[in-house]
Amino acid sequence: MLKQLKIWLISFLVFVATTWLFFGIFNYFDIPNNPMWLVLGTLMAFVYIFLSYRQLLRNRQPKIQQKISDNMLAHYQAAGMSNEEINFFRETMQLAEGQVKEVATNLQALPKLRAIDLNHDTVKTTQALFKAIVKEPQKLHNASDFLYRHLPSLTELSRKFIEISQHDVKTADTYAVLDKSAEAIAALSQQIQTDYTEFVADDLEDLDTEVSVANQQLTKEQNDDRND
Repeated sequence: MLKQLKIWLISFLVFVATTWLFFGIFNYFDIPNNPMWLVLGTLMAFVYIFLSYRQLLRNRQPKIQQKISDNMLAHYQAAGMSNEEINFFRETMQLAEGQVKEVATNLQALPKLRAIDLNHDTVKTTQALFKAIVKEPQKLHNASDFLYRHLPSLTELSRKFIEISQHDVKTADTYAVLDKSAEAIAALSQQIQTDYTEFVADDLEDLDTEVSVANQQLTKEQNDDRND
């Protein structure tokens, strides 16, 4: 909004300056003050404002961040994403990538966390969902719960679990908090499995349809062979 106001302000100042310039030219050359010259001058001023405003918009058009491969840029553009959307997606996924890596490290740090990972495939699922989102960036909104709630919570909980586990002195309250934290981490792991299933649901449905069609075709061919 502020950028738009700045652009309009600059355009208005250009209009005032251009109008003042035209009237200065008229007075300098003693051009008759008639509506024809006034209309022409105003028209030219508006044309100049339009061209200036369009150039300002182009200059302010967000550019693609650096360090992106041609293949990934083509991948994002094929998904119909604008430069601004690509930048937002990459910033979001860069943050998520760091969290996925931290979760992978944290869940191998202690036996209790390794057990949760073994039971729920937590690390494998978070990595798989991350790759699925990169593969289909246009579906970013479908992964909002994972990216903005579940993954950050899992990262923070696993980090706190390790921190508390390293306390030199542990009381009954400490063990109670650790037990609750472990339960929450396990619950989040299950939820992330659900996130992954829901995100790839369309792919699973397409595959199921293809399998059904292939089975029908095989059945038809077998029946035709028997009839022959």
